Amino acid sequence: MITKIPFNVSYPLKIFEDNKINFLDHGEREKLFKRNIHYYLFEDRKNPLLEQKHKIYHSLGETVLEYLQVSFPMLDVLNLSLFGSSTFLEKPGDYDFLAITSGDICLLQEPLLILNGENIQTGISIKGIENYLTGFKKKDNSVKSFQLEQIIDRTAISLFRRHIPLFGKDFINNENEFLKNAYAQVSDLINNAYDLFYLNEENHFSKEKRARKLMNRCYEATSYFAAVNSDNRISIIRKEIYLSLQNKVDLNESQKLFDKFVNLYEEKIL
Repeated sequence: MITKIPFNVSYPLKIFEDNKINFLDHGEREKLFKRNIHYYLFEDRKNPLLEQKHKIYHSLGETVLEYLQVSFPMLDVLNLSLFGSSTFLEKPGDYDFLAITSGDICLLQEPLLILNGENIQTGISIKGIENYLTGFKKKDNSVKSFQLEQIIDRTAISLFRRHIPLFGKDFINNENEFLKNAYAQVSDLINNAYDLFYLNEENHFSKEKRARKLMNRCYEATSYFAAVNSDNRISIIRKEIYLSLQNKVDLNESQKLFDKFVNLYEEKIL
C-alpha cells in the first residue's frame, strides 16, 4: 500500500493571463520552455528537445485544432497546450494535448493524426474551463468521477509549470498552490501508476507500454518532489528514470526502479 496524500486546492482559481501566446516568437517560446518542469532533464542538463521539436509542436497543434473544429464544432477552444513525454523524449509513444474549452465538459480523444504524411498518435484531453476555475463538480461517487477530480486538481495547479501553451491565452503562475500540493502530486502520480501499470490484474496494456507509462509517471513525480525537497537522491533517481526511458528497459527493471522511488517517497513523508 502506497501512502496517499489528498489534494488541497483553494478554489476558485484564476488560470489565464490576459495576454495571448505567440509561440512562433523565439523569445516568448524560450520563456515558456524555461518554466516547464522538464526544462532540465536531470541535474543541470538542459533539455535540447524543446527547441528542436518546437516546429512539430506548433504544426501538430494546428492539426489538433482542425480536428477539434471538425469533430466538436460546438466547442469554443480557449487554449491548447502540450504536455507529457513528448516534451522530454525524442521518440515518445504519443503526443498529449489539453484543450481548455468553455463550459464544464470532460472528454478524452485519441485520434491518429497526419502531419507531413506521417501518422502520429495523439491524446487530446478536452476539459471545460469551469473545472479549472471551481473544481470538478459532476461527482457521482464512481471510480471514474473520483479519477476525473484527481486529474482536474493535479492539472489546475500545475498548468503554468507542466503545460506548454501553444495557442490561446497564457497560464497564470499559481506557484503557491503548486508548492502546497507538491507531495499530493507525487502521491497521485505514483498511486495512479501503480494501479494502472505496475499491477498485472486485468491489465490490457503490453509489457512495453506498461514499463514506459510507469516510468513516465515517476519521471514527472520527481519534478514535483524536487520542487519541495533538496535531497540529492531525488536528482539521482530522476536521472535513472530518464535513462530507463531512453534505453527502454523492460517491465521488471521499471518495477524495481519504481519500488526504489516509492521507498524514498515513503521515507520523506514519514
